Parts: sequence; structure tokens; C-alpha cells
Amino acid sequence: MSNALVIYIVLCLVVGFLGRKSRLGMMRSILMSFLLTPLIMFVYLLLFASMDNEARSVVERSRGR
Repeated sequence: MSNALVIYIVLCLVVGFLGRKSRLGMMRSILMSFLLTPLIMFVYLLLFASMDNEARSVVERSRGR
């Protein structure tokens, strides 16, 4: 296997690991990384994972937790 392919697969796995607690989950993050490139998914996770966390905290505060 070429080094570029190994690096690509490792980056996809890293992005999947980072996305494990997002709405997509680990497996979908890995799949989308393979389809879209790890860089695009990494940016997506940075932008929208923080929104998911903020939305959860707002819901929890409204429930009184």
C-alpha cells in the first residue's frame, strides 16, 4: 500500500474518533470521511459538534437539570 493511502485511512479513523460523541456517531463520521475527505468532515465536526453541545445544555437547563 502506498503511504498516501495509509495516511488517508488513519486520518479518516481519527476524524471518526473525534466524531464519536456527535450526532453522526463514530461509524457515520468514518464513512463520511471516506466519501468527502477527512478535512471536510473535521471542519464539519468543529462547526456543528459545538452547536450540538450548546443545544443539549440549553435543553438540560430548561428541564431544570
